[in-house]
Amino acid sequence: MTDRGSITPLVLGFVVVAMFVIAGGIAAGDAFVQQRGLQAVCDGAAAAGAADAGDLDRSASVDAGAALRFADVGDAVERYLARDSTRADVRVSASVSNDGRTLSLVCTQTTSIAFGTVFGKGGGVHHVVHSSAQAPLT
Repeated sequence: MTDRGSITPLVLGFVVVAMFVIAGGIAAGDAFVQQRGLQAVCDGAAAAGAADAGDLDRSASVDAGAALRFADVGDAVERYLARDSTRADVRVSASVSNDGRTLSLVCTQTTSIAFGTVFGKGGGVHHVVHSSAQAPLT
C-alpha cells in the first residue's frame, strides 16, 4: 500500500516556509538600508548645522563666547533637510554642548518596509539615529 500524494503537502509547506524566510530577509535588508540612509542624512545635517550656519562670532575667542547659536544651527539643519524632499518627514532634535562647540542631533523617521504587513509592521518601522559635529575652529 503506497501513500500517493503525501509528498505534496510537505513540498508546499517547505515552499511556504522558504517564501516567508525570503520575505523576512528582504524586509530586514530594507529596514537596514533605510536606517543607514537616515544615518547619512543625520550626519550631513549635523555637519551642515555646525559648519554652514555662519553662527560663530568670528571676532571673539573661544573663551570669550565664540559658540554655536542654537537658532542659527536649527536654520542650517532645516535648510540641509529641505534639499531632499524624501526626507521631509525626518524629525530632528538638537542640542549644543555647554562650551557651544559641539552640535548633537537625534533624527527620527518612521518608514514603511517591504513585506511590512506580513511581519506586523504595516504602520512602518521607527528609526532613531544620533549624530554630532563640532564647529570649525577659527
